[in-house]
Amino acid sequence: MTIRTLMMASALVLVAAPALAADAPAPVPMLVRGTIASFDGKTVTITKADGTAVTGAIAPTTFFSAVEPRRFDQLKTTDFVGITAVPGPNDTLKAEEIHILPIHIGEGSYPWDHHPGGGATTAGSMTNGTVAVVHGAPTTAGSMTNGTVTMSGAMSLKVTYRGSDMVGGKCVGHAPAAPTGGCTGVASVSVTPETQIVAIVPAKPTDPKPGLSVFAGAATLPDGKIVVGSLVLEKNGIKPPM
Repeated sequence: MTIRTLMMASALVLVAAPALAADAPAPVPMLVRGTIASFDGKTVTITKADGTAVTGAIAPTTFFSAVEPRRFDQLKTTDFVGITAVPGPNDTLKAEEIHILPIHIGEGSYPWDHHPGGGATTAGSMTNGTVAVVHGAPTTAGSMTNGTVTMSGAMSLKVTYRGSDMVGGKCVGHAPAAPTGGCTGVASVSVTPETQIVAIVPAKPTDPKPGLSVFAGAATLPDGKIVVGSLVLEKNGIKPPM
């Protein structure tokens, strides 16, 4: 996901790296949203909204997590968050979803397809960073903002993040791997009563069950094998909103 989101990208690298030679082609990351059709601890088959299915291998490093509901007033300045949003006026963002993430990953600001498979398809973006200060309740555009939260009393927040390049006066892209370099951006985000807020919490390798909604980060290896780096599971009826 990164897979640039939640545990995806790094999880994919951890899963795939041991299987690849130094000069082998890089694995191709993919995101899979759907419902678990089968799971036996070694492989998982996920049926997507279009009826097609993806089967991937589970590895010792596969990251299992689930979603739990949270309220706006439960956000803390120590939280690292992922915010999917749509553009609002005056360069603000209107949050559609806020994900409190258990690890810092994918810092930056980049496109995010949070309306896949039909319906509303507003272009989105993922912005990973640290929330600083907020004011008012601006409005409207698509983005995922991952960072640490700092809030004001209003239903809004600002997320600071590190990206790669300045484009059109905005810091965009993924943060460089090095601890220095790149650029710094600030996203002003409004939060409405319709904004879904969830925490991504640890789950057990035995938690996946047929029928549960799932958001998976996977990679296709050079030999065509699909390896699952992460699974974000439905919990108590709360489905992964990503």
